[in-house]
Parts: sequence; structure tokens; C-alpha cells
Amino acid sequence: MISGTCADMSQGPPSANSKPSGPQVGPYIFGKTLGTGSTGKVKLAKHVHTGELVAIKVIRKDFLARKPSLRKKLLREIAVMKLCDHPNVLKLYDVFEIETHLFLVIEYVDGCELFDYLVKRGSLSKDEALDFFQQIIQGLEYCHRRLICHRDMKPENLLLDRNLMLKICDFGMTNLNPPGTFLETSCGSPHYAAPEVVSGDMYNGLEADIWSLGVILYAMLTGRLPFDDDNIQRLLAKVQRGVYHLPNDMDPECKVIVRGMLNVDPAKRLTIEEIKQSAWFNSVPPKNPYEDTFVAPSEPILDPNAEVVRGLVDLGWGDTQTVIKELAMEGQSLEKVFYVQLAKHPMFTKDKTPDIAAKRKEAAADRKRAAWASMFSGQQESAQAQAAPEAGKNGGLLSPDAPLPEERISPEEAAARALEHLNVASSTGRVNAAAVRKSPSQLVRQTDVVKKANPDADSEPDKAPGGDEKSWFGNLGAIFNGPVA
Repeated sequence: MISGTCADMSQGPPSANSKPSGPQVGPYIFGKTLGTGSTGKVKLAKHVHTGELVAIKVIRKDFLARKPSLRKKLLREIAVMKLCDHPNVLKLYDVFEIETHLFLVIEYVDGCELFDYLVKRGSLSKDEALDFFQQIIQGLEYCHRRLICHRDMKPENLLLDRNLMLKICDFGMTNLNPPGTFLETSCGSPHYAAPEVVSGDMYNGLEADIWSLGVILYAMLTGRLPFDDDNIQRLLAKVQRGVYHLPNDMDPECKVIVRGMLNVDPAKRLTIEEIKQSAWFNSVPPKNPYEDTFVAPSEPILDPNAEVVRGLVDLGWGDTQTVIKELAMEGQSLEKVFYVQLAKHPMFTKDKTPDIAAKRKEAAADRKRAAWASMFSGQQESAQAQAAPEAGKNGGLLSPDAPLPEERISPEEAAARALEHLNVASSTGRVNAAAVRKSPSQLVRQTDVVKKANPDADSEPDKAPGGDEKSWFGNLGAIFNGPVA
């Protein structure tokens, strides 16, 4: 997750050697708040032993309980991020769950959004734009080979670290798009969404991503958007017609790529493979080429991991019995491809013993080792002394034998707390004046497109199978110490 604006990039990343303090979940101690979104806060955190910095997205479960569609969307996002292990895709390290909160442990990017980078610099040089474009293509190709369409590609969802390594993030609108199938939910951002998406037609999400990437490439090279208008209806009409201006000084070979990506006919739009074979793409070799060597298994999977199966269900491959049956079949199948990819995630390869007492003992041992290493500088003892009257509650540190956090509150109080701790913003599909930032490059932050017939379409995933509501998150017995607000 992002740490700030590009103006911060010259100041150096937060020190991983500073002494940790504050509330803790698992082996991570919370630091400052990095940002607040529609579903919760994002906190900087540090591993108590390794000093590794991560971003933790903190989500209140009472908020998810009131919005089933958002819960489905979150499950889909988590499952997709577990599938992805690529240097140009933001990584999900772990997920912790307690009674009141979910904690998503995500790769920390100590740089800025590509959006902020463009606002500060305007148009980019050909070489820099090509470098970023190659990185996006590599990350997007990795996703597309696994049938994952992003559906909200835009500079705001592309992060840059201090070495200008780019990472695709925010998979909240993502979905799977197997061959021969089409999606129907209009989602994404109006300036970047493909014509077939804003028209409300059935569409192929992989092809729609290519259009969005064409808009991003145009913005990087010119500092402007190809389709723009203050009136949302006129804007969508421009997108549907696909009429835009190419500057005379743009590289002719690059013009070929932009035209091919911004073709209103999805069937004639360039594919990633065609882009990679183009003269402009190969005018400078990619700095960090990635070779995807994944091979789909053909042997039956007869004793599948229940949590991985749950992940396949949340991704839309059918109910539990259907998935298990498909995995047990001879020969290659998409279900096996996704099963193997999910099963490789560290969350599924480590011990998941649900013995809470054992987890508490392990956590206590961790705290003792940390104390011996002087990581808390005496703060642990004083914090425990202060928290003793409140042992077992969210307000203080937990002792090894204290019960996990439990707090009974009324629905009204839960709603009030959710509003207090979360920025519960709902997109209407029109440009939100409070969220728009003007800039010399005429780039502005974009809100989401909403299907005309359904004002909640942007938060409702495409048709997904039913199934029980049992959580399949990892580390269900997470040890949590202290408040996170």
C-alpha cells in the first residue's frame, strides 16, 4: 500500500530499525495511519523480529455485515491477491481475523501513485513512459494468463516505489473471465473504462483492461487524458465514439500502439502478445523481464486443502462439492490451475493449528524474546501494568491467558462506531468534486462508473455462486493486542 505523495520520496523510507511500540496483531506492531478508504484504515506496521515494514488494512466486520455485497467483493479481492506472485503486482502477505476486525497484511510501497508522479512531472519522456508501460504489461499479463481481469486500471491504482518499480494494486473490482464467458457489471472509472463497459453491454474483462492501459499510456506521454469532459454524459459519449487527438510529435511507432489499444471494437483491439511484439515496445529491452513458467497439473487432486477450496468458491468456480469434484477429475482444468496457484501462497503452506492456547503461548514467547532484545525499552511492562484492569478487552494489551477480544454492543452503537472509524463514501458514478484534484496536466482523480440501472453495481461483484458464509481467512485465532483506531 502507498505511503504518501511523491514529494515524500526524497525523504527516505521509515526506518525499519526504530523501536516498535503501539498495538499489535500477530507479529506486527502498528505505526502511523497511511490512509483511510471506504472500507477502513491502512496502517503502517513492523514485524517485531525482522523489522520488515508492511501495510495493514484494518476493516471493521460490523461494517461488512451491513453490506453483504462489499463482503463478497472483499473475499474476491483477497482470493485474487493470493493468486498473484509477481514483482509488478502488490502482494498480500497474510490475513488475520478477530471477532471485531479483519487485518490484511499487504506489501508496503514507500513511494507514490503513478497519478501523483504524473501530476508533478506532467508528460513523461519516451524512455520513462516505456519503462512504466513495460512493467504494467508484465504485471497485467501475469494476471490475464490466470484469467484475472482488473477492471479498474488507472494511474491511481499503480504504485511506484523509490526505485520506480511499479506495482498494480486495488483488486476490488477484479473478476475472473474464463474463455468464452462475458461480464456484465459496469465498473471502473469513466475516463479509463472501455466503450463496451460504459455502454452496459456484455464484455470481456481482459479486452477492457487493454483499453484502460491505452488511456494510461496516452496520459503518460501527453500529460492529458484522451477522453475528457466536465459533463459525465458527454464524457461517456466521447468514450463510446472513441474519438481523440494524437499529438503530432508523438513517436509514430507509439501512435500505432495507442490506436491499437484504443480501438472501440474489442475484437480488433491489440492483445498483450501483439503489444509485446511491437517495434515501440521492443525499442528498449525491459529492465526486469519476467518469465512465467507455470504449467497446469493433470493429476487428480484427491485430498484438497479445505481453505484453498473455499478460495476457489469465492472466486466463482462453483460450490464446494462442484470444486472438489472437478479437482478429482483426470486431465488439466482451470480449477486445478487456480488450486495450485492458491495453494502456493504462504498462508496455506504454514501451520494453521487452531489451538488458541498454543497461539497465546507462542505470542507470549514472542513478547519475551522481544523484551530480551530490548525492542520495547521497558514499555512492555508498563503497558501490561496499565492494561491489567482491562485484560481481555480491546482497550489494552492481552495477557497470554486472556480471552480473545469480545465486545457486545448494540446495532446502533456498532453503526456509530463504524461511521467514526471509517470513511464510508459511496460513489455515484459522477465526478465527486471533493475527491477531484486539479493539476497543470489536467489529470484529475476519478470516481467509479456505475451501471445506469443499478446504483450499487460498482460494489456488487458479477454473479458469484452461493455457499455458506463460513470465513476461510488465515490465522483465525490471531492474537491481537490493543486498539487500532
